Amino acid sequence: MIYYKDEEIEIRDICKEDVIGLFTTWIDKEINSNDPRPIPKTSKELIAECIDYCNRFDTEIMNENTENRKYKYFIITNNLGNLIGFVNLFSIDNEKKQGEMGVSMCDKRFLNKGIAYTAIMVAINYIFENMNIDRIYIETAESNLPALKLCEKLKFNKCGEYIEDNVKAIIMEKLRN
Repeated sequence: MIYYKDEEIEIRDICKEDVIGLFTTWIDKEINSNDPRPIPKTSKELIAECIDYCNRFDTEIMNENTENRKYKYFIITNNLGNLIGFVNLFSIDNEKKQGEMGVSMCDKRFLNKGIAYTAIMVAINYIFENMNIDRIYIETAESNLPALKLCEKLKFNKCGEYIEDNVKAIIMEKLRN
């Protein structure tokens, strides 16, 4: 499914072929500079991370039984079809009707062009119109000023904060109208 398309980008549903690009993004130290999750440093760690990621991709992201999927991805590609970023919804709690949103721009050439803003708006509209979700929240490091600025522009409201591993995290939320 294509959620959005213009002359520069396309926002579409995830497909099995996205696993390599998403894994590459998952282990990229620069892209994940605001994520406290450790990045593999040795070949043994990298292989273990790859196996774990591919297993989760097959069972939690691309599971043929959509009820067993734990993530909803909105893949952002350039006009040549190359992965440049994504928005995802995860930690979906059907009882509380909420989920956590993440966004990653993988290609620096597409930063500061409003693409993340557009992709998140497309994702929010889809989620609130098509999923049983009333609250979307984003957690990010207090030091991640671009993400906080983007959340503010998207009219997310600060609803909490916490400290984990000496990193202060800010929680921002958007509620269904």
